[in-house]
Amino acid sequence: MKIILIITDYGSFNNFLAEVAVNLVELQHEVNVICGGEKIIDVTDKFDYEGLGIKFHFTEFPRSYNFLKLYLASIKIKAIIEQIEPDIVHVHFTTGVFTTVLSGKLRYFTAGTIHGIGYPVMESKVKQNIFKIIEHFCFRRLDRIYVLNNFDYSLLIKTYAKKVRKFSSSGVGCDLAKFNKANYTSDFLKNFRQDLSIKPHDFVIAFTGRFVHFKGFHLVVRGFLSLVEKYELTNIKLLLIGGRDPVHPTGLSDEEDLLYKNHNQIINVGFTAKVNDFLAITDLFVFPSFKEGMPVCVMEALAMGVPVVTADARGCNDLVDDKVNGLLLPEKPSVAEVQSAIYNLYSDKNTLKQYSDNAISTREVLGRQKYVEQQLKDYSDLIK
Repeated sequence: MKIILIITDYGSFNNFLAEVAVNLVELQHEVNVICGGEKIIDVTDKFDYEGLGIKFHFTEFPRSYNFLKLYLASIKIKAIIEQIEPDIVHVHFTTGVFTTVLSGKLRYFTAGTIHGIGYPVMESKVKQNIFKIIEHFCFRRLDRIYVLNNFDYSLLIKTYAKKVRKFSSSGVGCDLAKFNKANYTSDFLKNFRQDLSIKPHDFVIAFTGRFVHFKGFHLVVRGFLSLVEKYELTNIKLLLIGGRDPVHPTGLSDEEDLLYKNHNQIINVGFTAKVNDFLAITDLFVFPSFKEGMPVCVMEALAMGVPVVTADARGCNDLVDDKVNGLLLPEKPSVAEVQSAIYNLYSDKNTLKQYSDNAISTREVLGRQKYVEQQLKDYSDLIK
């Protein structure tokens, strides 16, 4: 079998699809990857892709609304596909699907994994209508549609019953071997905290991801700052793991931006491949995002036994059971609600420990291998 995996950037392939590609090669299939050359998720390569025979074709996936640029990019992608003549083309992300099929439906079986339908979470009616047209345009040109969460599945099953599928796994899953608290010794944790100037009894909160408003970044920062000020807390730290996205605003004012960057209780980690090390010293993960498909960062936190405070929004509420392994806030929570949730769990260590134990006891359902196995089976069934 010849399969083409299409994803918008190399970093996302390396982070989400590497295991699928490597398993396909081990099963004697030819794997080609079409992607942008940049690393939006900048982590070290998981495998020796070139040595394994995985072939990469780098091209542009414009992050803009310039129709001409998108159309020209689509023509280039289609030309690469025609040279390969695959059995299956599998595209990830709505941006990737739209760019791929814009210049016409492919003459090869085409699947698309939508990591979160866009139009239901758009803030303005105008954007909702525009994105709805674009996304249904994409759905009609796909032979199979994969979705990651219950909300998206219930939305599409009415119209695309014959071709929509929802993964039985927790989305694309996470690496349970890496995100495992049992890997860490007490000496490592003690020394790592010291390196970050975190005292033994400090309460550590973490946020992971792009610093953008729709992931609730501004709510985390404002909630933390107001919490520290209101209760005069000196034994609480916030780890910000990730960084800015030039396309989307943080939701903070210039003054707030300067304040969090210079606050002595906020540690700006930046993008790192060692998120697991920081989660190993984290007491509470706060991620009040309202625009997710199935957030891997939440899976990683839960796999490490870190309770999660998140929004009752699609994807997030597929992973977090309210008052079981974390807390679900309203779909679009306020700063006060974020602050209150943090303070309640900071003040109630017994409940926090119970949530942590519950997360650890169910961590196996979060493994990436479940996703890989289902995806490989689907490919096999399609070829048959």
